[in-house]
Amino acid sequence: MTVVLELGWVLRSSFEFAKDAVLMTLSSLFSAAELTFESERALEVALQLFRKGSADLADCLHVALATQAGEQSLWTFDKGSAKVSGARLMAKT
Repeated sequence: MTVVLELGWVLRSSFEFAKDAVLMTLSSLFSAAELTFESERALEVALQLFRKGSADLADCLHVALATQAGEQSLWTFDKGSAKVSGARLMAKT
């Protein structure tokens, strides 16, 4: 899981891949018969969320894992992350 997050970050920050290129690369890796990934369903959901929204891959993956674990919402202080379906913004008190 952390390797996927790191790969997504490296592709964007070091190799300056656009979001679409990151999505294509990760999708290709996930479909490779020779590779297996922890929580593959959550990774698929995370890619769908990432593709549709403005949140980063890590936030989308956290939401997908929370949903997979049966949690109702992922609570966050990040306004961008809160826009992802399955996340909710925590209010400052």
